[in-house]
Amino acid sequence: MTTELEARPEVIDQELIEARRLMAWERDRAQIEDFFNEPGKYVRAFWQEYKPIIYVLGAIFTALVALKVVLGLIGFVTGLPLIGGLLELVGIGYSVWFANRYLLNAETRQELSQKVDELKQEVVGAASSTQEKMLDSIDTQTVE
Repeated sequence: MTTELEARPEVIDQELIEARRLMAWERDRAQIEDFFNEPGKYVRAFWQEYKPIIYVLGAIFTALVALKVVLGLIGFVTGLPLIGGLLELVGIGYSVWFANRYLLNAETRQELSQKVDELKQEVVGAASSTQEKMLDSIDTQTVE
């Protein structure tokens, strides 16, 4: 009799384990069926939860692909015979033209300075009158 009583708790534990396993399987099976019956619901939930991460990963991937393409094109163009020398010649020609156009005469240097100031105003924005007054007062103090 003692052996039956000792074996009985083990049988109960096994039955309890089997019942828990079956309940877990039924729960998992129901979730799997629900996923395959309505996959759009899960895709929308996934998209809503991870949208920022997906956008960042997509942007990084796109930037890497674009960088690879640009570097490949640059390598291809510089590898062609005559193209590298031609590009250097164009750069030297533009530098000579710019120096001749803007740097040789005082009037054209003034014109270039005005264009640079206009560009700075477009980028930075117009300074307010109080800022201009402060800058003028600083300039007069440094002159004295």
